[in-house]
Amino acid sequence: MINPLTAAATPANNQDPAPAKADPLANKEVFLSLLVAQIKNQDPMNPTDSVQFLTQLSQFTQTEQTLGIRDDLKQIKNAITQLGATRGAQ
Repeated sequence: MINPLTAAATPANNQDPAPAKADPLANKEVFLSLLVAQIKNQDPMNPTDSVQFLTQLSQFTQTEQTLGIRDDLKQIKNAITQLGATRGAQ
């Protein structure tokens, strides 16, 4: 299955495109919007499969947790960098 959020067209000259910095918050918001739209627009006589819904919900939760871990690691890295700079200045 191709993920439409990360899929990119191959350039005609076969060179790798410069990596774009994706905004993880934007991806999170897009995912949540799609999930809400899916719930709003589902056929009440034929609702979305509960297993599929729970899978999507768990993916969203994992994404949120991963972003939280990334932010925590950035804070730890910054604290270590500042500590190293402070000790190096002494």
